[in-house]
Amino acid sequence: MAVTLQIARPPQAPDEFTRADLQFRGIDHSGPSFQARVFIENPDAKPSTPLTEEAGYAGSFHVFGHGGCFGELGHCDVREGGPGVYDQRLPHPLTPQFKTVVVTSTLRRAMRTSRRKMLTVTLVPVVPDNPASRASTRNPLKFESVSLLVDQYPAPAIPPDE
Repeated sequence: MAVTLQIARPPQAPDEFTRADLQFRGIDHSGPSFQARVFIENPDAKPSTPLTEEAGYAGSFHVFGHGGCFGELGHCDVREGGPGVYDQRLPHPLTPQFKTVVVTSTLRRAMRTSRRKMLTVTLVPVVPDNPASRASTRNPLKFESVSLLVDQYPAPAIPPDE
């Protein structure tokens, strides 16, 4: 099931920024593994949509899911709050993920062809067949927030030590 959302158009002109990233926070990976395909200004995108800039394809990210919980009750519950000062354990394996997709050229193209103040971003999850998974494949894409970050200038060069 595709997820469609609106993002604010950057205030810069398409050629005034050097890079644009969509950042996804709080991605749930407790379910099945999937590829999330990102389309800009193509709300009708689906798994069969061509992966071309003309179709609005901007890139993708992959989630290697856990396939559902196989442990005891509470085994897959992510602990709230940070670890203690002396806690050396690794974070919980189901701590939500963070992903970045570089969308520079597709965003520029969309900005040149559309004058709307809000741009449409469509995320199409593609789930491979996995008979061993206990997780539902109906709605695998769940996340907390998305941000569009636009870099306007290249970073200044750092002079070498002399």
